[in-house]
Amino acid sequence: MIQKLTIKDRISVYDFIINTKDVYEDMYITENKSRHFLRNLSLINKILKHQEVYGLFEKELQGILLIYRSKGFRPYIKLLAKSNKYYYDLMMFLKFNFNDKELFAKLKINNPLVEILKRKGFINIGMRGKEVLLHKVEIKEIYKLTPKDEYLIDNENRLY
Repeated sequence: MIQKLTIKDRISVYDFIINTKDVYEDMYITENKSRHFLRNLSLINKILKHQEVYGLFEKELQGILLIYRSKGFRPYIKLLAKSNKYYYDLMMFLKFNFNDKELFAKLKINNPLVEILKRKGFINIGMRGKEVLLHKVEIKEIYKLTPKDEYLIDNENRLY
């Protein structure tokens, strides 16, 4: 189950981040041209208050999806999970729930998530030293899906 995390979940988020090894060290935020890794509780509190954070639960927290906006600019996604299965689940959640949003991701070149994100619609727009910048364009719905019942105004025309 994936749900939006709030300030009430700060202890479980802190425990998850401390106990989960970030091999590629991509779980950070940039503020005033300096990187801050999510290793202290006050920074996690700030993130949970002002950013979109989603958690994947199976008895306990197994993965985190952070959509970080610094000063209202580009929304960057940050992913951290305990296994590849949970990364896949977070990617599917991202694909279906943020299809109409423009997103960016900055990851290390050797991170396997780069290829997965490219398969999910992200494109490479630049290299930043040892990192690659990926971008997903928003998809706008031209025609909204409407239920059949809205077309049948008169109750006499219904089949049931």
